[in-house]
Amino acid sequence: MSIIQIVIIGITLFILYRFLLKKIGVEQLGIWSLVLSVASVTQIANFGLSGSVVKFTAKYIARGELNKVIIVIQTAAISIGVFVGVLLLICYPIVHWLLDMVIPQASLQLAQSLLPFAFFALWVMIITSIFQAGLDGFQRIDIRTSLLMGGAVINLVLCFLLVPIYGLQGVAYSLVIQNILILFGSWIMLKKLLPEIPIFPHKWSKPMFKEIVGYGINFQVISATTILYDPITKAMLTKFGGLALTGYFEMASKMVQQFRAIIVSANQVIVPAIANLKEISPEKIVSVYSTSYRLMFYLSLPLYSLIVISTHFVSELWIGSYEMFFVNFSILLSIGWFINTLTAPAYFAYMGSGYLRWNVIAHIAIAFLNVCLGFIFGYYFGGIGVVIGWVLSLAIGSSLIIFSYHQINGIKISEVIPKESRFFSFAGGSCFIFFLIIGERADSLLSFLIYSIMLLIILTLMWFHPMRKTLLQWIKDGLIRKVE
Repeated sequence: MSIIQIVIIGITLFILYRFLLKKIGVEQLGIWSLVLSVASVTQIANFGLSGSVVKFTAKYIARGELNKVIIVIQTAAISIGVFVGVLLLICYPIVHWLLDMVIPQASLQLAQSLLPFAFFALWVMIITSIFQAGLDGFQRIDIRTSLLMGGAVINLVLCFLLVPIYGLQGVAYSLVIQNILILFGSWIMLKKLLPEIPIFPHKWSKPMFKEIVGYGINFQVISATTILYDPITKAMLTKFGGLALTGYFEMASKMVQQFRAIIVSANQVIVPAIANLKEISPEKIVSVYSTSYRLMFYLSLPLYSLIVISTHFVSELWIGSYEMFFVNFSILLSIGWFINTLTAPAYFAYMGSGYLRWNVIAHIAIAFLNVCLGFIFGYYFGGIGVVIGWVLSLAIGSSLIIFSYHQINGIKISEVIPKESRFFSFAGGSCFIFFLIIGERADSLLSFLIYSIMLLIILTLMWFHPMRKTLLQWIKDGLIRKVE
């Protein structure tokens, strides 16, 4: 269901961004992207509560204490609604001023007019995250994904209707309506799983708040650093490269992260699973991690290789022509997010176990390096330098998670590249390097021929990889259980 969700949302995003490029242009797309990113800084006030809700919901369900699940969800929803709401009001004039610092005067009034809608949509989304975390704690990710898919389709339809009339503000209206509908849908579905929960959250528990904030304080540090990645990168990109580059970066980032989410979202199921195992069979956690990592490696290498060799075609299809900045941004981001994706099993295993120290350290390292490298490289090399700085920061910081997990749990560092995937890695890496050297200089016909050959090589390697049979058996067993 997670994979289906990402595919459906990816399709809607592809259609939406192509539509927006034609109707409002890449610079206005860059404005909206920057406004949302800067507004998202206020998520710092969420105290990491959504992560805590997944952990504690799974924990109390495993113990059969549903009354505590009800208290956890209500306490978290009320707390986050109040704290984030207050912070949004405080930060509004500050964000208004920040936009004045980075956006050209010709576009400033439009950007500032979008702020109220961006703030309200963000507030609704943060409250919704608590209810969706509750669904994850019940291990009903299928419900959450269905709601998000429905919301994406609704947003697409609304943009088709509103953007021709209201322009960029139509995008803002569509987002607000989408988030409100997902909020109500998430609450209704959670109430079906937990009928005892009241229609309106109104019970707040101080002891429970301390418990979930105590666990979530590490999430808070993670959230504070993660939230700063995107706005800082886009602000520096706008400053050193311009709004058009910010728009192309937004498109490249959305594309790469949408593909990344296909496998990372599916891997998130190990958070409640490991939280459950910690209560009943903690000795199995490392085995679950090892299997999850081997699968992640098997899926990630071909996925990112295909993204890289497809960038020319995506640019022609999505933008309507070859756009050098979009292609280069896509390739750079694919490298950084590939390394980050490999850390997902260790990252989620840390979360499920409640040991978040290395997750926190990694996020702080990424945030610090992004500011330093992004500014230095941006100053000397312009917009492309900002993106190179971001990719280096992401790769270096993410590596801390996987290496620390292997060391702590006695897993050989050499297993960062699993034994059964080493030839696979060499072949995939060779295809990637060959494309960077030859593919960029080839004409359309030769590019298509190179792409076809590389695709055939990658699919052949995937077919003969031992992980393929294991994966197919898991899917078969899962479908059988679902039918039963």
